[in-house]
Amino acid sequence: MLICPEKTLPARLFRSARHDRNRFVALYALLLTGLLLAAAAFVWEARIIVQAGATEEQAFTILGITNHVLDDLQDAETGQRGYLLTGSTAYLRPYDRGVRDVEDAARQLDRLLAGDAASQAVLQRIAPVRDRKLAELARTIDLTRGGDWREAIALVNTDEGKRDMEKLRMEFDTLRGIWDARRRTAAADIRTRVVFGASALGIFAVFVGGLLAYALVVQQRAFANISAYSEAMDREAGCDPLTGLPNRRRLLAEIDAAASRLDGGACKVALLFLDIDGFKSVNDVLGHSAGDAFLRRLAKWLSAVVRREDLLGRVGGDEFVVLLSDYGDDEDLRQLARRLIAQVHALSEAEFGGRFQIGLSIGIATYPDRVKNVRQLIDAADAAMYAAKSERASAFRFASVTANDSEYNVSASKR
Repeated sequence: MLICPEKTLPARLFRSARHDRNRFVALYALLLTGLLLAAAAFVWEARIIVQAGATEEQAFTILGITNHVLDDLQDAETGQRGYLLTGSTAYLRPYDRGVRDVEDAARQLDRLLAGDAASQAVLQRIAPVRDRKLAELARTIDLTRGGDWREAIALVNTDEGKRDMEKLRMEFDTLRGIWDARRRTAAADIRTRVVFGASALGIFAVFVGGLLAYALVVQQRAFANISAYSEAMDREAGCDPLTGLPNRRRLLAEIDAAASRLDGGACKVALLFLDIDGFKSVNDVLGHSAGDAFLRRLAKWLSAVVRREDLLGRVGGDEFVVLLSDYGDDEDLRQLARRLIAQVHALSEAEFGGRFQIGLSIGIATYPDRVKNVRQLIDAADAAMYAAKSERASAFRFASVTANDSEYNVSASKR
């Protein structure tokens, strides 16, 4: 018997439509659930990545401070030794600056690591050794001032200060190890979570084309931010935050690179060590904000007379360096020194109208004729700069190394 389709077809279509509707509802519910889960997972991962990034940034800050502390202690010790050997109060300036910077760094570390038990344990071991080292430096200087030079030398010869420096290096290595491990862990966690997130979003993209586009945008943005952050940290590690010039770390890296590149003295290298005369009066009278503004302007003015291929950097509060190679002769360096001095005078006149006596003392060291090792350039130029400063303001002097390479003399070259 034939069955009339007119009565059965609507029922089948209804059932099919109802099934299709149920499938679409289930699909939409599944997609919505997936989107909600993906969104929740993304927010969670993003929060963890931000936390990991903050940990990495904190680690970079702490690593930088610990490096500066040892450098500052060495600066203070260098100033102490120079004062004990020569009796010149000029060496007390790097000593005072080093002590002040060490104390500032100690306060920064205490603040940054206040809630970290492992780091606090290391800081508690560092504090008494650091204080003992600073007390030893101060004691020798006080003895020398009081005329007990031999007793000061005897105190140095006990090697207590040397042992304290070794202990400090060991403890700071421990602290750096803690935070370097955390930095690496945070960086690895960021990379792992970014890769995992990209894979998860790729799976969801099979079901939701729009989600794929969104995931790609987020992924690209995340990678771009991480890359930009890493590049910015690399640049900051080697840049002075006030002026944007290369800092001491970058300078030392360039000198090390030059040392390996110039083995055998095949090329000439010169370093000019610049110290601003009278700058302290600007800070004292107008305040540090005015002094900082002057240093920023000064960096631009000095850059105008330095070749593009040379390195102009800031290595201290009012100390700059110029590292250059492939120059002609000493006369080229004299002309550069005169231009630098003229720039400082011109800027001082433009900024203050003669209100402050701002000048520039320059020490010049050259390789291979005055020093036998590129790494000696900084010390030789620094000694020459102090000699120039001790004679009169706005002068430059050339340095020469003695036969045993252990002391630096100032040549007769004058401005």
